[in-house]
Amino acid sequence: MLDRNQLSSIGFSWVTENTEVLTPYGAELIRRPHYYSAEETELLEREQKNVRALCSALLERPEEMNVLMRLLMPIKDIRRSIGALAERTLSEVELFEVKRFLMELELIAPQLAKTGAELAGLEITALPRALGILDPDSAGSPSFYVSDRLSPKLAGIRAARRRVDDEIKRTGGSEELRIERTRLAAEEEEENALVRAQMCEKLRAWRESMQLNAEHIGRLDLAVAKARLMLKTGAAMPKVGGEGFALRGMYNPRFAESLSEKGRSFVPVSLKLMKGSVVITGANMGGKSVAIKTLALNVQLAMCGFPVFAEEAELPFVEDIYLLSEDREDTESGLSSFGGEMKAFDDMLKNTAKSRNVLVLLDEFARGTNPNEGAALVAAAAKLFNKRENVYAVIATHFDGVAKLARLHYQVAGLRNADQERLRLEMKNGSPDTLAKYMDYGLYPVSPSEEPPRDAVTIIKALGVSGEFTELIDIIND
Repeated sequence: MLDRNQLSSIGFSWVTENTEVLTPYGAELIRRPHYYSAEETELLEREQKNVRALCSALLERPEEMNVLMRLLMPIKDIRRSIGALAERTLSEVELFEVKRFLMELELIAPQLAKTGAELAGLEITALPRALGILDPDSAGSPSFYVSDRLSPKLAGIRAARRRVDDEIKRTGGSEELRIERTRLAAEEEEENALVRAQMCEKLRAWRESMQLNAEHIGRLDLAVAKARLMLKTGAAMPKVGGEGFALRGMYNPRFAESLSEKGRSFVPVSLKLMKGSVVITGANMGGKSVAIKTLALNVQLAMCGFPVFAEEAELPFVEDIYLLSEDREDTESGLSSFGGEMKAFDDMLKNTAKSRNVLVLLDEFARGTNPNEGAALVAAAAKLFNKRENVYAVIATHFDGVAKLARLHYQVAGLRNADQERLRLEMKNGSPDTLAKYMDYGLYPVSPSEEPPRDAVTIIKALGVSGEFTELIDIIND
C-alpha cells in the first residue's frame, strides 16, 4: 500500500484535507480512510449509493441539508464516556456529555428523514428512553443535574441544606451551622453518587445503541463531505468491479491548483489498462510523472469510496497499489538511490506475488544507472509483469525499446508539434515558464513501435544553455 509520503505526493492528502467534515467522528475517518477490499464489494457499493443520495439531497433539498449540517457541527466525541460506562459510574461532567449527545440525536434523527436521502446502513436513532434516565423531569435542558425525583432522601438532604444556608445568610453563621452544612454537603454527595450509579446501571442497556449512533454519525458526516466535494469539483462516482481500467478525462486537483496559480491549466489524462505492462513514454518535463500520480490518486480515491476526478472511471477491485518513484537513497543501510530503488522493487515483487489484483506504478524506473543497463532493467520488468496474471503495471520511461514489450503504449507528445523558432525566441526574451506553454502534456495512445520523443536538445536550447555546449551536441548527433 502507499505510505504517508506517497499519499501526499500523489495528492491524496490534499483531497482529504479539502474534504470538509463537521464532527470529530468524521475527522477521524478522514484521517484514516478505509480502503475497501474485494470482500467488501457490498460495503463499497453501499457507500457510493449513500454519497449519490446525499448529492441528490444537497441539490433538491438544500435547506434541509443545511439544517442537518448545522446540527452535526456541535457534536462532541463522547466515545470515551460511553466506553467507561461499561466499567464504572460516570462523573457529572461525563453524564452531561452523554445527555447532550442524546438530546442531539433527538434533533438529528428526524432532520435526516426530512432530507429525503435514502441511506443504507446509516440509521441515526433517537433514544428517548435513555434520555429519560438523565432527564426524568423532561426539562429539556442540556445541563445535567440529579433530580430530586430520583431520591426522596436526596431531596430531604437538599432541603435541609437550603435551610442551613438561609440561616447562615441571615445570622452570619455559627460554628455549629457551618459544621452542619459540611455534614449535609457530604451526605448530599454520597447520595448523589449512589443515584448516579443507579442511573449508569440503567444507561448500560443503551451503551451499544449510543456507540452505534456515534459510528453512524461519523460515517454520515464523511458521506456528506464526499457528496459536497463531488458537487463542488464535478468529480464522478467510479464503477468498481470491472475487468480492466478505463479512466477518461482524469485530472489531479492538487496539481491543477498549482498550475492555476501560474495561469496554466491541467491537461486531462485518459488511460485504459489491461493486465500486464502498459508503457508511458515521453521526454523529461513532459508530464509522465504527473500522469502516473494522477492515476494513482484516482485509483486510491475509488478504493476508499470517494468520487474520482475524472469524467468517467471504471476499474477492478485493486487489492494493493505500489508506486516506485523519486529518490530512494538509504544512507543508514549504505544503499545508493539505485540500490534503494532495487531493494524496494524486490520487496514489491515479493509482496505482489500472491495478491489478486494489484496496480504497480514505476516512474522512471532504473534511472540511477547507465542508459543501456537501465533500458535492460525496465524491459525485464515489463516482461515480468506481462507474465503475472494479477498485475496491472504502468511503466513511465524515456528508454528506447521498452514500449515494444508493452500491451499498450501511451506517449506524452511534449514539444513534438511546437514551433521551434518561436519557442526559442520567447524563451530568449522570457522565462523558463514559457516552455510549459508549448509543451503538450496530453497522453495519447500510440503504436508499441513508436520510440520516445527526442525533446532533450530542444529543451536545452530553449532554456538558453551555453551555445558552445549545444553546438557540440549538434556535431555529435550529426
